[in-house]
Amino acid sequence: MKFSKLKTYKGLIFDLDGTLIDSMPYHAQSWKQVANEHGFDIDIADVFRMGGASSYDIARFYKNQGFPVGDLKSYVDRKIEIYLENIPKIRIYDDVFEFLKERREDNVKIAIGTGSRTVNVNCLLEAKNMMDYIDVIVTSDDVTAHKPNPDTFLLAAQKMNLSPEECCVFEDGGLGLQAAVNGGFDCVEVRDGRFVDFYEIDRS
Repeated sequence: MKFSKLKTYKGLIFDLDGTLIDSMPYHAQSWKQVANEHGFDIDIADVFRMGGASSYDIARFYKNQGFPVGDLKSYVDRKIEIYLENIPKIRIYDDVFEFLKERREDNVKIAIGTGSRTVNVNCLLEAKNMMDYIDVIVTSDDVTAHKPNPDTFLLAAQKMNLSPEECCVFEDGGLGLQAAVNGGFDCVEVRDGRFVDFYEIDRS
C-alpha cells in the first residue's frame, strides 16, 4: 500500500492551509475583499493556484500586474485582519488531524511548515485547540525564500533535529509539493482532507 511507509518517519511536517484545515476559501475571500476595498477585483482561482505562497508574494503578484495595491505591508495587514475575523468558521480536516495525533502519541515529532504569517498560524492553532500537538512551527516570517523553495521544510526539519530523509511532508498545494521535492523530502499530497498520493524520493 502506497501509504504504508508513513509510520516509519521520525518527523512529520504539515502545511496548514488546505492540508490540516479547510481555510483556503477564507483566504481567497479575504484577498478578494481587500482587493475590492482598493478598487479592483481578482479571480480567486489565482489565489488557489498560489496556495503555499507567502502573503507578501501574493500581494506582490497583484501589484506587479499594475493593480492599485499601494503599500504592501498595509495591504497584507488588512488581508490578515479580514481573515482572522473568519477563524471561527474554519473547520479542521478531522482525518488528517487524527493521523497527526496518533503519530505524536507514538513520539513522532510534529511540525507546521506554512506560507502563512505567524499571527495567522498562532491565532488559528490556539482557536482550534491544536497547539499542544505541535512541536515546531515555521511560517513565512521565518524564511526569506518561500515555497517552492525548500527553506520552510528544511528549517522545520532542522528545528526537530532531523534530516529530510527522516521526515515526510504533507501538502495540498503545487508549490508546497515542489518545495518538498526540492528539499529531498518524501511527501503526501492531501486533497479535501484525504491522502491522495505519496511521492518518495529516489535515494539510490
